[in-house]
Amino acid sequence: MRDLSGVTVILTRAPADNAPLAALLRDRDAEVVDLPCVAVRPLAELAALRAALRALRAGDRLVVTSRAGARAVAQALDGDPLGAPCAVVGAATREAARALGLRPDFAPSRPDSTTLGDELPLPSGTVLLARSDRASDDLPAALRRRGAEVREVVAYRTETPPAADRATARASCGRSDAIVCFASASAVDGLIELVGADLAALPRPVAFGPKTAGHIRRRLGVEPTVSVSPDARAVALAIGRARAEVADAAPR
Repeated sequence: MRDLSGVTVILTRAPADNAPLAALLRDRDAEVVDLPCVAVRPLAELAALRAALRALRAGDRLVVTSRAGARAVAQALDGDPLGAPCAVVGAATREAARALGLRPDFAPSRPDSTTLGDELPLPSGTVLLARSDRASDDLPAALRRRGAEVREVVAYRTETPPAADRATARASCGRSDAIVCFASASAVDGLIELVGADLAALPRPVAFGPKTAGHIRRRLGVEPTVSVSPDARAVALAIGRARAEVADAAPR
């Protein structure tokens, strides 16, 4: 794996979610800046989520696409059994779901919503998507194209957190050696809200998957380096590629 000395890596998830990647990057001598661009807020009222979960039967299927979604579902169930099989988007969500007692039985071959939409075994009944209030329409649209009956329910809310030090955020994005990592479209939007589109487009972006990469192209007008997986080592390799691409593009 490439040495990353002299590189500033901006991580846009919460520090707890970044921990394995941040440790790996620091081991490679990168300077790591935690700049959370997405905040998860629990629902003030769980009645709608609880009712949707309790209505599930064996012929239905629950789909959970994040650790926050798994936590929200477990909170709404409050110890009651889940009446349908549960699918998740990837390993991190599966581990969280298992720890919460949800026992997921399916994850796609790649941990992204595009692959989930293509590979999810369709039930005879309804697919219930328990997600953020700001989740995109891509997954339900893909499932409906395959003939699924899809129902969506808000499991938690996603918003841009206030920047504790907006000047630091702007300075980090303005550094010539900066690389910024995005795990979701919401994080892209959050950074734009924090520092503005022009400044958000300056660091070299690394996307955790093709869906986020597409959103980066649309919102920032730049081509990202795409990690093959959200796994810390895969992202670190993508950051190494991004650094090489920046060096190749620099005037000589």
